[in-house]
Amino acid sequence: MHNLIRILLSSVIIGLLFTSCSTGKKAYERGDYYTATLKAVNRLRSNPDSEKALSAIKKSYPAALKYYGEKIDYSLNTDRPFKYDEIVDYYEIMNYLSDEVSRCPAALNIFPNVNFYTTELSQARNLAAEEHYQAALGQEEIDTRNSWKEAYYHYQQADCYLPGYKDTGGRMLQAKFNATFKVIVEQIQVPRTYQLTSDFFLNQVLEALQSERPNEFVEYYSPESAKKSGITYPDQVLRMSFDEFVIGQVYDKETVIDVSRDSVEVGTITLSDGTEKKVYGTVKAKLINYRREISSKGLLDVTIIDLPSNQVDSQRKFPGQFIWLTEWSSFNGDERALSRDQLASCNKKPVPPPGPQGMFVEFTRPIYNQLTPFLKSFYSRY
Repeated sequence: MHNLIRILLSSVIIGLLFTSCSTGKKAYERGDYYTATLKAVNRLRSNPDSEKALSAIKKSYPAALKYYGEKIDYSLNTDRPFKYDEIVDYYEIMNYLSDEVSRCPAALNIFPNVNFYTTELSQARNLAAEEHYQAALGQEEIDTRNSWKEAYYHYQQADCYLPGYKDTGGRMLQAKFNATFKVIVEQIQVPRTYQLTSDFFLNQVLEALQSERPNEFVEYYSPESAKKSGITYPDQVLRMSFDEFVIGQVYDKETVIDVSRDSVEVGTITLSDGTEKKVYGTVKAKLINYRREISSKGLLDVTIIDLPSNQVDSQRKFPGQFIWLTEWSSFNGDERALSRDQLASCNKKPVPPPGPQGMFVEFTRPIYNQLTPFLKSFYSRY
């Protein structure tokens, strides 16, 4: 079904949900014969003896067929391009109404010979497909990227009307290829200070662009995949490099806290009568909290170069930072002065820091969160 029938169906379905008792009379009186027919059918399915619904459908169904028949005649007598799109929609609406009537026994008693416009719809589909096919051929002759886009859409529409129509399959693929903006994404350069690889970062960026495409007419290639695909004249080069990546020195910090707790049992005493009594007091301890940090930071330079002019279209720098830390504690004194969390921290051991590659991976995460929205926005315009 096409746009017109979708709009009509959705509006009627919503209307039926809120007016399940409607017979279609009011819709008929305001000239909405389509809605009137569907409402009457819906009422007759639940109440086949409804006089109002029977009266409504006797008028609305023939009126709807007459109305859309006249719309078809009018479209046929115009010179508007793609008029057969409308005609296909009208025939589909008429067939839908006929199908609804044929599946309602009470309505079928009134209209025993329901007419389906199968032949007419088939002819209209053929003519609509041919019209779009010819329009696509015309766009091919213009031979610009935008015209190849239009050709692709026309072939797509022709194939929608009649799957496999002529050679639309092959032509559609060629049109899509010619309309597609081809971007070479080069390997990302990294500083030589550490033994690092940026492959994981590049793969993440490519996956984001390809899985959540901002534009179906942009394709991303590595230099190797472009060569295999026969891309000899790409449109752009996306060049990324980490200008710098620095891992700072280890920074240690100690914080000493005096902690205490009241009303803690600290012993017992023997009374004069020989009985023992618990003694409560305050217990104290010194809690030493340790914090170890290592900071890494750097910049990713992103340059987009238009080809074959070799002009820079856009250049941005994205900063990134990652602070690795580990925390643990120790104490001197009575452990009963410590809270449960403090005692748990005292049972921790310092965690060894990740190596340069691990720090690099974490450092790139905030850059990725900045870079991917920028690239999606940039390539959505193509």
